[in-house]
Amino acid sequence: MKPIILTVIANLALSAGCSKQEQPPAATQSAVATTRDQPPAKPVPAPVPNEEPPAEVVERLIFEQYAEWEKMGGLPVTFTATGRAHTLHAKLYKARKESCTPSPQQPAGNYECSLTITLSLAADGKDPSLRTPSEQGARIGVKWDPSGKWVGE
Repeated sequence: MKPIILTVIANLALSAGCSKQEQPPAATQSAVATTRDQPPAKPVPAPVPNEEPPAEVVERLIFEQYAEWEKMGGLPVTFTATGRAHTLHAKLYKARKESCTPSPQQPAGNYECSLTITLSLAADGKDPSLRTPSEQGARIGVKWDPSGKWVGE
């Protein structure tokens, strides 16, 4: 009887030892499979600065906005008194940031900025650079992009 008990114990020990050796490779394979199947980690958004956008950024963004309007063919306007439609073309000469205030009801990093701009306007295909420039006020929305830069709204 003793040899049978020893044989059973040896078989149990041997099978337990084999099963322990087989588990780590299976666990390693599943870890590799889940790592491979996971989508790449999303980049961490850049934190919103505590300061308002700098003047050079706001001024650059207003120039970009006017350039975009020109690329679209000008600004369509309708005079309400007469109902006549025109397309305005603008030539922006200077921009100076006056102030920026946080946009109410918006997430942190959203501002409405006031500027003083110097520009000339012309209607219906006339060259605005032939007009005398004038100074006026303007506003632009500026927000902090999660990529880590200020962008126009």
